[in-house]
Amino acid sequence: MSIVFKSHGGKEAEAKPAADSPNRLGLAPTGGDIAVDEQADFGYFFPPLDAPENYLPAAQSTVDDLDELGKKMIDAGVENPSGDSTLPPVFTYWGQFLDHELTLRTDREGAVTNVSTAHPPQAASTVEKELRNARTPRFDLDSVYGGSPFGEGVSADVATVISGMRHPTLHNKMRVGTAIGPTQLPDALDEHRDLPRYVQVQQGVLDAAQRLAQASLPAADAQAFLQKLPQRALIGDARNDENLVVAQFHLSFLRFHNKAVDYLSGHQTGWIADFNSAQMLTRLHYQWLIVEGYLKGVCNPNVVDTVVADRASHFFRFRAEYDGRRSGTRLGNALPLEFAAAAYRFGHSMVRADYDYNRSFGRGTDAAHVLQTAPLNLLFGFTGGGGRLDADKRLPHNWVIDWSRFLGTNPHDAADGQPARLARKIDTGLAPPLGDMVKEGNDPSLTQQLKELFKNLARRNLRRGYNLRLPTGQALHAYLKKHGAVQSGPIADVSTIFAASKPALAAFLVGSASGLHQRTPLWFYLLAEAEAGGGNRLGELGSWLVASTFIGVLLADPDSALSRGFTPRQSPLRMPDNSEIDSIVKWMKFAFVMS
Repeated sequence: MSIVFKSHGGKEAEAKPAADSPNRLGLAPTGGDIAVDEQADFGYFFPPLDAPENYLPAAQSTVDDLDELGKKMIDAGVENPSGDSTLPPVFTYWGQFLDHELTLRTDREGAVTNVSTAHPPQAASTVEKELRNARTPRFDLDSVYGGSPFGEGVSADVATVISGMRHPTLHNKMRVGTAIGPTQLPDALDEHRDLPRYVQVQQGVLDAAQRLAQASLPAADAQAFLQKLPQRALIGDARNDENLVVAQFHLSFLRFHNKAVDYLSGHQTGWIADFNSAQMLTRLHYQWLIVEGYLKGVCNPNVVDTVVADRASHFFRFRAEYDGRRSGTRLGNALPLEFAAAAYRFGHSMVRADYDYNRSFGRGTDAAHVLQTAPLNLLFGFTGGGGRLDADKRLPHNWVIDWSRFLGTNPHDAADGQPARLARKIDTGLAPPLGDMVKEGNDPSLTQQLKELFKNLARRNLRRGYNLRLPTGQALHAYLKKHGAVQSGPIADVSTIFAASKPALAAFLVGSASGLHQRTPLWFYLLAEAEAGGGNRLGELGSWLVASTFIGVLLADPDSALSRGFTPRQSPLRMPDNSEIDSIVKWMKFAFVMS
């Protein structure tokens, strides 16, 4: 274990091995937040044989083709030409929260992931050897609870910062923040609707955070970190405070925990109303919802059920094969790169340019109405690192989310010209802001070409997959079909999917020097598969990659809801009408962040 400062983007700091355990690497500071974790491995579902026919051509022309494809994936000035999915917008950001529980470093600039020098790509064996996951892949909510304050690399300062996440006087509860007026809240609920921030903590916690930053970061980085420390969220993973919807989703966990303490205190359940009981119940309900709520929403439910019934056997075969290849150098808990660097980036296509966020930034008639929509860029602004909390260092009332507009409980179409309360389709198009990301590519030392590259999410994803030596979609699909993991065969020519709907894209794929129509980047292939099926959920291959990884991770944890066979019926927690907490809607209502 060690302390880590981290965030999306930026250069990767080198990890340093622990003195007494060469294969159990602690984390090096990487800029951003404080969390306790261990490193783990990345490997391949598809054996890293480097047979040329299974990969994109190793040539500079491939990088050029990928860049052009990335540009074509960004919608040109139109919010949503392909229409909306049937999924509520919460699925976009629920997925992001889950990703932060499992992975870190596949989207960073490091020795084997540097998109600015994507050619020639590293050998697959080199990627497995050198790329490490900076998160322990387990759905244990360490992003919420900060990890365990015990173990290697955990100093008194680390323990102090983790303890600061707890309420200073109500010791069984988690600390939450309070939004500030004078504007109105979007509902009649209380104002304790912000993440906890350093501005509100005891001096000892601030001092500990300062010492950790100064000891772990270069002087200039430490100074920049400390200048914004008061408004930074005191949470286990700072990436959950980079986007306001994810931040508000994270807050629901703090509130759910605290309401669990209150419920156990006020009801004769046999459970002790303490921190450990609330933490266990929060985790179990969360893990149950991962399968029954999230996976069965974004994936084909039949694929999810099949993977559960099979006990994720192919995932554990992957881990066993990886351990065999990397004997003596592995860290353990390997996750497949085909998942981390391709399949689980499907959520990028679901991001909207604008949201009907609440009555101040969306449909509304109250006096505090400000804008008809909440632009994506503003959702990055009202966070600890976004620059718009600098004055008061807390979230304004009118930026508290109205979850009824994100969960499908209060649907509204887009006939009035404002955003539909739905996610974009899972397809090969991305919203315009993802082609010019406001928080990326702003380093003044970058050339104009590199700035444009870093600001375009599609180009970055495609280059990253190439650099991480991912197999083509056709190769992986054929391999998993051969081994009985999926039933469908590969899409031999993905251009056929777009022949009628996007003829220019189809022509580009066929005419590309790399033959991208038949040797297709895995991320694009999986989005195309979903698009062919209507865009409301992933196709079979994408569903299998996501479901197998999630279910495998849950089954690898003997204390998880899936391993225990937990269902909400077994929980002592109940809604006011005595019904079970068995949906994301009821989760939000129990947490009292939604009326």
